[in-house]
Amino acid sequence: MRFAASLVPSEVRSADLLDYLDLEEWELVLQLLGESDGNTWQTPRYWALLAEAATQMDQDDAWFQWRCVESIQGVLRVELTTAVTAEPLRARGERPSWDVTGKHQRVAALWIESKPVLGPGERATARLRPFVPPAWAHLIRGDTITLLGSSPGTAKIIEKIPPRP
Repeated sequence: MRFAASLVPSEVRSADLLDYLDLEEWELVLQLLGESDGNTWQTPRYWALLAEAATQMDQDDAWFQWRCVESIQGVLRVELTTAVTAEPLRARGERPSWDVTGKHQRVAALWIESKPVLGPGERATARLRPFVPPAWAHLIRGDTITLLGSSPGTAKIIEKIPPRP
């Protein structure tokens, strides 16, 4: 984790991080590193280091694995609202279909940021990881896409960071 911490730019790194490293407060260090702001400096190597640290500490590495892929494919965040008739939608592990063009359905993994389950008629910020990223390349901030299936809804694009060159 010390190596991962050394990859954090000084203007982003919190003073607490170095103190927690010295005190060997590994869980706090992992949490702080996983919450570091920015997307341009966070490389796949950085996230892989955190995933490995989580595994060694018997912690869930799913968030770090997710961010590792985002650091390669880019970030797509949406404000997701489910229909009042929707079935509850789990925060992770879902791979629903989306209407991204008005006629083409595409699959993207889903990570709801703030809740373990999104109920009917509820709203939350979510991250999407398209299975075929080029099919989503035309989308821009402000576009709305449709969630299909047993948990229908709509999602407005609130952040889009392109893939690394």
